[in-house]
Amino acid sequence: MALVESQHKYFLKESIDNSEHIPAIKRIADTAYQYLIANGISSDNSIKVKEELIHYGKELFIQLWMQNIVEDEEIPSKKDLREAEKTFEKILKTGKD
Repeated sequence: MALVESQHKYFLKESIDNSEHIPAIKRIADTAYQYLIANGISSDNSIKVKEELIHYGKELFIQLWMQNIVEDEEIPSKKDLREAEKTFEKILKTGKD
């Protein structure tokens, strides 16, 4: 989780694009998975860790998305939440915004 949080802080500080940030989260999760497998951790547990890392990255991304809406003095809606989730999932799968 610390690696994902560190990446998120970098995302905020350096103002990198979503299409750079989300693939970095995926690389962290993929690398953690590979490391665990290489060190004898079961596939099921390794997959769980990978999924948890991606989920945590997604949570941080969505929190920031919604925070930016509030800072624009708007009230976040369910539509905004769906848009944030859809954006994260699209970039996670394609690597493109």
